[in-house]
Amino acid sequence: MAEFSREFSNFPSQKITRHNFKNVDDNIASIINQINSLRAQGLYNQAARIVQQNFDILSHYIVDAITLRTWEEEIYNTQKYARQKQQSIYFDESEDDFDGIEEDVWLGGN
Repeated sequence: MAEFSREFSNFPSQKITRHNFKNVDDNIASIINQINSLRAQGLYNQAARIVQQNFDILSHYIVDAITLRTWEEEIYNTQKYARQKQQSIYFDESEDDFDGIEEDVWLGGN
């Protein structure tokens, strides 16, 4: 049985995390513009401080590294899960590049 990564994902024992991000709107635009302006000036520490101070609001609008890592791990776990399930796949006999997995059912034809 495959070992699943568990730092950010609990798939397949739990559903994949659903994120409902919002588009930037007038409610958050001034903060986003301020952060972007500071970043453009190379003032990354000040921009980071504004992000930290407004994290509760910004977390609905901005994908952060933790979210990206969660997505990456859940895709990885999904791939491992799918590969351990038996598949039935039809392929053409002229097809010379297919990824067969032991115990899958492969059906070829003319």
